[in-house]
Amino acid sequence: MSSNPSFEYIDPVDVAMIRDVLRTAGFRGVEAEAGSDAKHMASLFLNSEFRNGNRTKEALLHALEGQREELKNDLRIGRLPKGKALDRWQDEGGR
Repeated sequence: MSSNPSFEYIDPVDVAMIRDVLRTAGFRGVEAEAGSDAKHMASLFLNSEFRNGNRTKEALLHALEGQREELKNDLRIGRLPKGKALDRWQDEGGR
């Protein structure tokens, strides 16, 4: 038995809903005030919430709004998602 979690397929309708939630909350689109790191973190958060059972636009929007301050704080103190931190490490010469 594998210890890796199996990822459920997200269909295009669900992806569109997640994008709409991001846009509604100001994390997607050219007019969004959020920076690219905040947009990325918000997208990761919503993807995780969706996979954990929050499957409606209202539930996702509520969860994201509740996370807004933590996203700002993570960016303010330089906490990046693991993938971004690894990318930065490699860009700075890490091996």
